[in-house]
Amino acid sequence: MSDVTVTNEPPQGNQPEAREPDGTLKDQSSPITTPTPETKTPSTEEGKSFLNDKPQEAPKEPKADEPKLDADGKPIVEPKPEGAPEKYADFKVPDGFKFDPTALTEAQATFKELGLTQEAAQKLVDTYAKVGREATEAPYKAWANTQKEWLSDISDRFGSKAETVRTDISKAIDSALPPSLAKSFRSALDLTGAGSNPDVVEALSIMFKPFVEGGSLKPGGISPEANKQPGAPSRPSVAEAMYPHLAGNRS
Repeated sequence: MSDVTVTNEPPQGNQPEAREPDGTLKDQSSPITTPTPETKTPSTEEGKSFLNDKPQEAPKEPKADEPKLDADGKPIVEPKPEGAPEKYADFKVPDGFKFDPTALTEAQATFKELGLTQEAAQKLVDTYAKVGREATEAPYKAWANTQKEWLSDISDRFGSKAETVRTDISKAIDSALPPSLAKSFRSALDLTGAGSNPDVVEALSIMFKPFVEGGSLKPGGISPEANKQPGAPSRPSVAEAMYPHLAGNRS
C-alpha cells in the first residue's frame, strides 16, 4: 500500500489540474465560507434546556444597613433631612389674627416632635389661621344674611307703609316709656336684632297703635271732672252730691 500525500495548496500553472479543458487557468483563490453560528437554547449551564435549567438569580438588593453604590461602585451619600430647628421663629399670621400663648407652645412642641422644619410648620400655621378665621366669621355672616332676609320680608309685608310703621312705633316708644327705659329698649332691639324681625315689628305696631291714634274713652262716659267750670269748688255741693245727674245742679 503506497502512501498518499494530501495537500491543500492549489496546483501549479503548468500542471493539468490547473487548467480548464480549453487550456485557460482555473481560479486559484480559496473559496470564502461563512461560518454558521451555533444555536444555543437560553441556558446558563452548557447542555441544559430552558425547562431543565436553573432560573437566573435576580441581582441582590443592598441590605438596609449597606450603602447604595453608584455606577463606579462608590457609596451614594444621601443628604440628611433638615429637621426641626432648635427654636422656631415667629410665625407669620394674617392681620388681626392672634395665637393663644398656651396653644402656640403646645403646637411648637408638636412640630418639634414631628421634626418639621420652619417652612413646613409655617404651612400648617397658614392652614390653621385660614380655617380658624372662616370658622369665626361664619356665624356673623349667617346673622348678617338673616338680617337682610328680615328687611326684605318687612318691605314685602308692609310695602309703602313700612316707613310710616317705623315712625309710629318710634313715637309710641317715646310716648309710652320713660326716657331712660326707652333708650334701653331701643338698644335691646338693635343688640338682639329684634328691631328688624318682621313679626316683632308687626306686633309692636299693633300694641302701640292706641298711643299713636289716641286712647279710647273708659266705660261709663265722660268723667264729671272733665266738665267742671274753671274756678268751681273742688268739693261738690249737697245738691251735686245728691243729684249728680241733674245738669241744673252743676255749677
